Amino acid sequence: MGGKKAHPIHHHWKWMDNNWTHKIVSGNTILFAGYDWPAIRRGRQVYTEVFAPCHAISMMTFQHFEAFMTKEEIKKLAASYDIVEADYWVPEHQVPDQGTGEYLARAGLPTDLLPKPYPNTFAAAASNNGKAPPDMRLISYALEGASDYIFSLITGYNWGTHEDYLGYPPWMPELKPGLSFNPYYKGGVIAMPSPLSDGILEYEDGTPATVSQMAYDVCNFLQWETELEFDEKRAALLKAMWSIGALTVLIHHYSQKQYSWHIYKRITYRYWKKTW
Repeated sequence: MGGKKAHPIHHHWKWMDNNWTHKIVSGNTILFAGYDWPAIRRGRQVYTEVFAPCHAISMMTFQHFEAFMTKEEIKKLAASYDIVEADYWVPEHQVPDQGTGEYLARAGLPTDLLPKPYPNTFAAAASNNGKAPPDMRLISYALEGASDYIFSLITGYNWGTHEDYLGYPPWMPELKPGLSFNPYYKGGVIAMPSPLSDGILEYEDGTPATVSQMAYDVCNFLQWETELEFDEKRAALLKAMWSIGALTVLIHHYSQKQYSWHIYKRITYRYWKKTW
């Protein structure tokens, strides 16, 4: 297979819905719809329970989750982590040990950065078959295919695993121990095992935790954390469009009222009449 890979399947994402012809009436367009917030909330749970032990999200704090979580939920989530390293974000909460000078573990705070699973890339590579898991902060924009590629990648492990699925292709490369076959990954061989399986977690809202559902939810979450201001930009664009439209109508009305007599006036000279 060399460096080739299968093309990811295009999926319908709510934030990319730009079909104006039949969606403008229902209001489900990119200007009126925006992110799928229930899916983002579920995707955060999938990331925390499945992907966080390997993949970090840098430059984000627990407070960023206020977009879809309450403050009480964020405090409970942050407190479930033990923060050990010296956190420059809130240094006043870091108290070193009086005898050794080392920083003591404490419960996490909403202002803390999301903890990283490994102290450095070397430790991450040593724990994952020599390949360090990538950071998820800008993953949706860093990969060709964006969310379509991520969805296809994390759901593309079923080849040859069941009689109902497609078998291994004849050109499949030889797999070494600890490696998996995934046609959507460049070269077809990936060090990450299949991360999802049906029922691996239980959603708080009762949604069935199927592989496709969890993949859809985590893709929505990764798109949100890649572009946090998307909904704010969409709302600002909508307000600007309405403002410009109203301003255009007012300017047109003013111009017609003040200058129409210049435009439509008619000058007639009657030579048989004295004008003085």
